[in-house]
Order: sequence, then C-alpha cells, then structure tokens
Amino acid sequence: MLKRLTIKLTLVILILSMLLTLTACKKNKSTAVSAPINNVPVSYDAQIAEGTDLETIINNCFEGLVRIDKSGNITNGVATSWDISSDGLTYTFHLRNASWRVPSSAKDSLGEEFYNGINKTVVADDFAYAIKRAKDPITNAPGASYLNVVEDAYAKDDSTLIVKLSSPSEGFLTTLALPICMPCQESFFEECAGRYGLSTSLLMSNGPYYLGLFDEENGLVTLKKNADYEGDHPALYDTVRFYVKDEENPRNYDIMPVSADEAKKLDETYSTTRYKNGVKAFCLNASHEPFVTYKSIRLAFAQSTNVDALVADGQTRAEGIVPSCCNIQAGVSYRANANVISGPGYDMDAAAQAFKRVKNGEENVQTVSVGEGEDSREGEKKDVTEEFKLSLNLKLVCLEDDIPVIKQALQDWQKLFGVTLTLSLEPYATQDELDQVVRKGEYDIAYTTIITSQFLASDFLKQFTTDHPNNIIFLENQEYDRLINTTYKAKTKSELTEALITCETSLLNNGYIIPTITNDTYVAYNDNAKDVTLRPSGTVMAFYK
Repeated sequence: MLKRLTIKLTLVILILSMLLTLTACKKNKSTAVSAPINNVPVSYDAQIAEGTDLETIINNCFEGLVRIDKSGNITNGVATSWDISSDGLTYTFHLRNASWRVPSSAKDSLGEEFYNGINKTVVADDFAYAIKRAKDPITNAPGASYLNVVEDAYAKDDSTLIVKLSSPSEGFLTTLALPICMPCQESFFEECAGRYGLSTSLLMSNGPYYLGLFDEENGLVTLKKNADYEGDHPALYDTVRFYVKDEENPRNYDIMPVSADEAKKLDETYSTTRYKNGVKAFCLNASHEPFVTYKSIRLAFAQSTNVDALVADGQTRAEGIVPSCCNIQAGVSYRANANVISGPGYDMDAAAQAFKRVKNGEENVQTVSVGEGEDSREGEKKDVTEEFKLSLNLKLVCLEDDIPVIKQALQDWQKLFGVTLTLSLEPYATQDELDQVVRKGEYDIAYTTIITSQFLASDFLKQFTTDHPNNIIFLENQEYDRLINTTYKAKTKSELTEALITCETSLLNNGYIIPTITNDTYVAYNDNAKDVTLRPSGTVMAFYK
C-alpha cells in the first residue's frame, strides 16, 4: 500500500515538474516579427529623421513626452501628466522615472572613462536640449518648422519640463510625439563628435526597443527588446526584423502594407485592416510649361474633366485632395470638419473661356524662374498663340489599368483644345514603377494615387511646399508656402481648420491637382503580428503594447 502511494506521488511530482518546465520554456521562448522597409537608413539621429521607415524605428527605440495611439489620440509617454496655462502659452510636463539604455560597445567608441560616467537617467533637460537642437538652423531638422511656435524649453528640475510658446498652438502636443522631439542627452551627443546615430554604439535608447544592427548590404535592420524600459508601453517581441523589399525574392512578412488587389490574393493566414489614406488624382507638373506659367490652362484642364463620369461602380468619389485618414490634430478628423472640397468643377463653357484667354494673349504671365535669378513679369500680356500650340505636346503617365479612364477624360480635353493638344500616353504595370517616374518629375500630367504617410492634414498639405522632398507636383509658390505656415500658428481648432481648408482650396482652385476617387490601402498581418498597431494613416508601426 505504501509502495503504491509512493509511486503515485512520484508520478504526480514528475508530471508537475514537466508542466512547470513546459511553462517556463514557453515563457522563455524567443519571439520575433518581420516587416518590410524601403531601404536601410544610414543615420538614426531622431532630430534629423525623415521618412516613414525611419519614423517607425525611432518611434519604437525612443519614447517622447507623449505618444500617439492607433486612433490618433494623445497618450502618455515619459510624461505622466501635463498642465497648460490658461493663456495656452506655458506647458508643464511631469516626468516619470525613465532610463537610458547605453550600448556596451559605447565603451570602445567613446572611451571607458566617459562610458562609466554616463548619466543613465532620462531627465527633463534631455527633452529641452532635443527641442533646442531641432530648432537650431545648424541641425537642419526637416521638421523644424513645427517648432517655430516654441519660444523656450528648459528643465525646472530633473522631472519637470517647462515649454513656453510665443502663441497658442492647437496641435502642439501632437508635435511632441514626432521624432524631432525625442530626448537627446547633450553630453552623449557632444562626445559623439558628429557621429551621433551613425552606428549602434553611438545611440542611446529610452523606448521599448533599442537598435540591434543595421546591415545595408543584406537589407536588414533589427530592433531588440530593451530590458531597461520601465514605461507603460512594453515591447511585444524580443526582436523586430525589417527587411528591404526585394521583388526578385519576395518575403512572407508577418505584417506588411498591400494594395486592394494584393489583399484579395492573400491566403487565409493573413487578415487585413483598411486605411483610408489614398486619393487618385490628375497631377499637373507645376515646373513644366504651360502649367508653370498659365493658370488658365490648368483651370481649363480641371474644368473639362468630368470626374463623375470617371467614377466606376464600387468606387467612391474623392472628397478633396486630403485623404480621409488625416486629422486636424490628434483624434480630430479633418474631412469630418472640412467636408467636401471639390475645386472648380466640370464646366466646359468655363474651360473654353479659360483657354480662350490664353489663345488671345489675355492671360497675365506669372512670375517665372530664369536661371538663378527671377524674371518678374507680373501683369505682362503676351500673344503666344503659335508658341503655345507647340507647348501642348504633353506626356501623361498612368497605370496600364487606368487607360480606359484616361481615354474617357481625353475625349473632353480633345473637344476643348482640338488640334492644339497632342497627348502621348506612357503606361506602367505597377504603382511602384509609376511612382518612380512621378517622383523624378518625368511627366506633364500624371494620373496616380497620392498615399499619405502622415496622419495630420498639415503634414500632408506641407508636402506641396517649395523644396519639400515629396513635392510630386514640383510646385514653387511663395503664397502657398505662406498659407502652410499659417497652419502652425493657429490658436484654436477652428482657426486651424480654416487654415487647412484654405491650403487645400488653393491647390484645387489653381488647378494643380484634380482628385477623382479614393484609393485606400490595406495592412496585412498574420497571427504573429495581430497585436501590432499603426497610426490612422496606416503607417508608423508600434511593436509595443
């Protein structure tokens, strides 16, 4: 009897031991997730970061004062709370305890003495220095204009940051979640001597992850779970791997953006989420004749384009240039407040009058660039009928699938312009191929999808300003640049809304862009990536809770 009890007890202990072992193995099992990127960044300096790929990496390796959640709302980051003065000019942030993750390899790069003396506590001055550095023209931060409203930023003590504004700014908290406002320790930055963020040993992290490696030759960037992170947004995985997209050797990513057609072809292991982040439109190259000089010709094209006739069954007409995912500020939809902005509208009589003004030499020639200077000819009238006919030899680029739409639009254009217009079509099989041509400006008219990587309407509209790297219409217009700057000075939500509407209306009413339909994208993910979240634009992935 005693022997049988002993055997049973031994078996129970053995089974419990096996269950505990299996549980421990499951807990200790390394987890990883993979996602695509367009290229391997060279620098990981948050203050000069630019592009969606790099913003995703920065967003996971750093934590700012605040974060933006999947709905576009502001939530806490390192700041547990904040107070805003009654006049909207002073922000006081109260910081939690947070730590820097210092790579051990920094000992070799910066010396053992400096390494041993690094302050591993994230303090208010790290945020103040980051803001001042981003504002400094020497830094050449791509998002510096967002901080024009900042008058001063300083630490009251290690856990209290004061930011003073020159005027109230409705979207200031959203700005603080951008890479330019990620903390930067001044002593570490100075010790790097111009090499900050150029290697894994020269970058400290305070976010859920740290930069593991980046390998340009093999097209790979890895993030590793930061064991020193103590915030409210812990890492979901031990490792995040970003692979550069390779068409010749396609990879089965755990999470990836896809088109509507690609989404339909996915197997059952993938689920998809739809993001209303795209608008299909005719884009006129504002650096090419006749569009750079003649507003009336742009309007003639806009007013002779019957958008309603181009919207097929199952498609939705665009409500403007700005995609539906864009917000006025975190959590506040732009389209819901701006409603539909349609531009000049289809009117063949008005289009004929616009064209006639140019043919008769009644159009005022706009200011145009000549060499390195400016030839200002405001108000000058010039009969350029013969010369103008030659300038209407235009190249239109589009997708092969959109040729029927182009031919339908061309019927009205040909009716208006007659033999004056010679249009050569250059179709492409994929959106990527078309995007390459559009980005280079190798077109007169492009029928393409504008996908926003930003979730703020101001960021989307800013891309059409002079010298912006994503300015696909190549617009150089000081008045439009001035209008965009007013959006950063808006004191209230209503002021900001009106400023944004004015910018969008300017692009439409000047005939630079003729929106036709919405063209949303999807993000596909398998069960391994089901907890990954994205911002409303379907970009900037969060691999943390």
